[in-house]
Order: sequence, then structure tokens, then C-alpha cells
Amino acid sequence: MDFFLQDWHFWSQELPDSATNGQASYPELQQIPALQRRRLSDLTKISLHLAFAHQIAADTPVVFASRHGDLHKTSQLLKQVATDDDVSPTQFALSVHNAMVGQYSILTQHQAQHSSVAAGDASLHYGVLEAWTLLQCNECDQVLVVYADQRLPDIYADFDTHPTVDHGMSLLLSKNPVGSHLRLLRQSHNQLGYKHEAFELQRFLQGTSPNIQITTRREQWCWHRLS
Repeated sequence: MDFFLQDWHFWSQELPDSATNGQASYPELQQIPALQRRRLSDLTKISLHLAFAHQIAADTPVVFASRHGDLHKTSQLLKQVATDDDVSPTQFALSVHNAMVGQYSILTQHQAQHSSVAAGDASLHYGVLEAWTLLQCNECDQVLVVYADQRLPDIYADFDTHPTVDHGMSLLLSKNPVGSHLRLLRQSHNQLGYKHEAFELQRFLQGTSPNIQITTRREQWCWHRLS
């Protein structure tokens, strides 16, 4: 599949240090009123920060992608259920996988088509695949992809085979010849291997290499620069 990458952004959490009093740093999102901002989870803050970095048209579809979604919020809700505590309906509503793109739509009054993708360790790439499909099927010139993920909560640490810092990436795909002309090919494979897709893609987009192969659990994604 061929497309033009009009714009892209990457965000990665800085490790806590003495300058931050041992606290992790997240986007401040000053453009959102404080009352609404306090309700946002850290993952939602990352996603909205990346989405707000792009100026998009009113008819631009938006695809939000995440491997685990807001698992930190979900794990807290599960603990409340396990201890027979009351569960907040609002917190439950904000924990579902499409809550982030829903909040983006509400906060920005963006009423174009939006979707949410979860596809394991290849969630970013399947978000791009979803966006490319929308470009082919809709009367729109661009589609925004927003991907974000976090390190798993401590309770799931034993299952986290590839721990990473909280991070995210946004890609504005276009039909028009603006930005980098790219080709993305997908190949199935059964070999062992895994790379953090967003970090690998960032390295490719920042560099000058003509191509890169990013391996996820079941696929190999081949990126090529065409111009």
C-alpha cells in the first residue's frame, strides 16, 4: 500500500528524576479546561497531545490505536470489583478502548468518522492499515492515526515480555503528494522476534535509510521510501 506521510510526531516519557521529584512527566494539555483535564488518564493525555499536534480538516477520519488500552484504569476497576467496592460508571465508561477517540471528538467537536484499533504488538501498523483503507474508501484527502501505549501496571509485570516506557506516535496520511511518499508491505512469518514498532518507525522516519523491516509477533512490516 502506497501513501504520502504529510506529518508525524512522536512522544516518549522522560524517566523520573530529581528534577521532577521522582514523578513521571506527561503532557500538560493546557488547551483543555482544568476540570476536564483532571479526569484524563495518562494514556489519554499522551493520545490527545499527539492528536492536537495536527491541524486536520473537518472531514478527516481519525484512527486511535493501542495494544493494551487504558489498562491502568481497568486494573483499578477490577481491584474495586474484587474487593466489593463501588465502581464509578464514569471511570468505567472512560476505560473502554474507544474512550480516547471519543474524548477527542467531544473536546474538539470533530464529527468525522473515527475508529479504535487493538491488534497486539502490531497495533500501530494495523492502525496505519485501517487509515489506508479509509483513504481508499472515503471521499477524504487525509486520515490521522494516533497510537499510544504504556508500561503495564505492576500487577501484570510478570506477563510483560517487552517492557517499555510510556510512548506514542501520530501519523497524518494523505492521498495528495505532500510530504514523504511511502510504501508499506505486510508479510506473515513464524520466526521469533519482536521490536517496539513505534520506536523502530521513529528511527526510520528520522533517518535517511531507503527501507526498514519491523518485526512483530506474526508479521514483518516493510517500509520503503519512494521519494
